[in-house]
Amino acid sequence: MTSERKTQNVQKIAGSVSVISRKVLENRNVNTVFDLQYMTPSLQIQPSYGGGQFTYTIRGVGFSGYSSNNSPTVGLYIDEVANPVPFGTNGLMFDMARVEVLRGPQGTLYGRNTTGGAINYITNRPGTSREAGFSVQDGRFGAATVDGYLSGPVSRSLSMRLSGQTQQGGAWQYEPVRRKRLGDLDRGGARLLVDFHPDETTSVLLNLHGSRDRSEANGVRPWSPITALSSTNPIPAPTDRYRTFWGTSSSFARQIGIAPDSKPFSHIDTGGINLRARKTLGGVSIVNLASFDSMQRDEYGNYDGSSRAIADVSFRTRANVVSEELRFSSSRKDRLEWIGGFYYAHQWLNDRYQSGFYDLNRTNGDVRYTQYVNTYSGFGQATYHLTPRIALIGGIRLEHERRSLDRLYAHYIVNDRITNPGNRVDHRALSYTLPSARFSAEYTPFHQDMLYFTFSRGVKSGGFTVYNTNNAADMSRPFRPEKLYAFEIGNKLVVPRYDMRLNVDFFYYDYFDRQVQSQTVSPLSGAIGIYVNAPRSHQYGGEYEFEWSPVERLHIRQSGAYVTGAYDEFTTVTRAIKVNGLWQGVVTDAAGQQIAVPRFTANGSADYSWPLGRYALMTGMDFSLRTTLNFLNPLNRLAGYTLWGGYVAFAPRKGHWKIEAIGRNITDKRYDVTRGRFISGDNIALAGMPATWLLRFRADL
Repeated sequence: MTSERKTQNVQKIAGSVSVISRKVLENRNVNTVFDLQYMTPSLQIQPSYGGGQFTYTIRGVGFSGYSSNNSPTVGLYIDEVANPVPFGTNGLMFDMARVEVLRGPQGTLYGRNTTGGAINYITNRPGTSREAGFSVQDGRFGAATVDGYLSGPVSRSLSMRLSGQTQQGGAWQYEPVRRKRLGDLDRGGARLLVDFHPDETTSVLLNLHGSRDRSEANGVRPWSPITALSSTNPIPAPTDRYRTFWGTSSSFARQIGIAPDSKPFSHIDTGGINLRARKTLGGVSIVNLASFDSMQRDEYGNYDGSSRAIADVSFRTRANVVSEELRFSSSRKDRLEWIGGFYYAHQWLNDRYQSGFYDLNRTNGDVRYTQYVNTYSGFGQATYHLTPRIALIGGIRLEHERRSLDRLYAHYIVNDRITNPGNRVDHRALSYTLPSARFSAEYTPFHQDMLYFTFSRGVKSGGFTVYNTNNAADMSRPFRPEKLYAFEIGNKLVVPRYDMRLNVDFFYYDYFDRQVQSQTVSPLSGAIGIYVNAPRSHQYGGEYEFEWSPVERLHIRQSGAYVTGAYDEFTTVTRAIKVNGLWQGVVTDAAGQQIAVPRFTANGSADYSWPLGRYALMTGMDFSLRTTLNFLNPLNRLAGYTLWGGYVAFAPRKGHWKIEAIGRNITDKRYDVTRGRFISGDNIALAGMPATWLLRFRADL
């Protein structure tokens, strides 16, 4: 793996890391980022009310929200390039060599600062021989996926790889009145890699990539009667969790440019280029990584789960990210190994967020702003081998960031007229200069066993809430950067004689200024989300990963995590109540309350191959379990669930094709992946997918 920016055995890295191989991704049919959480411990991924933006959480460290302007706690990297815009990856995964999931603060080796961890997507590189392949799959609800690649040398020093994927259909929700389904995908992406290597000391890799998405969004449902319009005559909640409703007022539809009965949609387009150049001079390797990415988000969502115009939203976001990273590192295996470098990124984001509350209070909202972010950092890390069995690792990063919010307008619109034209902020700024650090000690008592201790300090950027219309001054008030001090011990063991691998770790986090989605209260519309800093909290837990092949052709994988924690100092608004017809906030001392993380998660699989002469029959079963997820607001509680899946594949033992049948959630478990509320009196949830199956044909030529 390359999580430490050099090719290295995962068993030799002093930290908690999971590597999901190409074979496992194929067997489990993982072609979107959402399914990664069912394959590795301590990772949770939640969609924001059915839209195209995800919330990533590792070990309970996450940043929940549907806004586009704030950076995540979990860094997302594609071929070493960081993308700080939450919707920028578009959820697509194709032509992957592997995925690396790093748990704990990151930043002393590369890229950006994060407190939760990092997910590295590593794509397949051009090879030295000509090859091509494709796969076609068709499944339940009309879900179809086609992908393919073409790779090979153009000359002795130049090779290329072109790959792509399209996903279509799959609508699994339905609206009983109109008798229409919701959730069809219509998206695709392509990538071109050009690898130039004139000699053994020089290489240049060009990456051109883009994606286009015209998919329908998923719909939420009210899981309790809607009392937002009337407490005496509420709108009943559907009994079927796969039912959903949509619709908005003619005024809001006109303002965002759709028809009142339009289906919710999530349209996200991305495109970019990055260039990686490497040169080795003597014992020093120099790498320069330059990138440009552009992305846009056009979404319309129904956040009330009804056909009434109670809470509807529209996002129109444009963002560009330019980054430059220069790294120097030792290129020889020696007693002292080191890496150091500089990182710069510039981000421009223009956003328009509109909300429709016509049936609630005859009002619509319109928020517009522009944000600029400039990040500068220097980083370095060194490993010193005291003896063949003992090594010490130390690293530091110093980062300066300035985040500017300009021309923020937050307007209420009644009868197509702005009622609060003065609700604006021309400029707000937030800047910081903070260090991150890491220290590790490794001890190898024998060849295939490593004990380690790691201390690290991580930092995540501060930001602005922006997505409220009530008071521009409040919503533009910045929340501070968060700081996390992490302590971790672990052991990594391989027993070749029994074809066994066992990794375990235990960690403790001391958390300062944790960024939390809390609430403020509007007298007219009730609770409104806002980000605040919880002064202090803590969490702790442990993880394990186990692989074993007890007999030939049988492979067993198991992993799990226990994570818990609580707020030590935190006072916040947890709910809103109506008093004399107006909403008021209820303030709660949250000290001692559990952080939002399932206490126990577990994933596992068993694969067996049956020889049938010149052919082989491959079978596998897998499961993923997570316990109840509790929040500061008990109404957002997510019940735990267990999902089962399996596959059967048939292929020649030395051939180049494969026929597969894959099932997900084969017990048809009913569960929710998101719960919350956009306005008081309307508690909504997004259901997880029902049982699905697919047939796939794959050929590698």
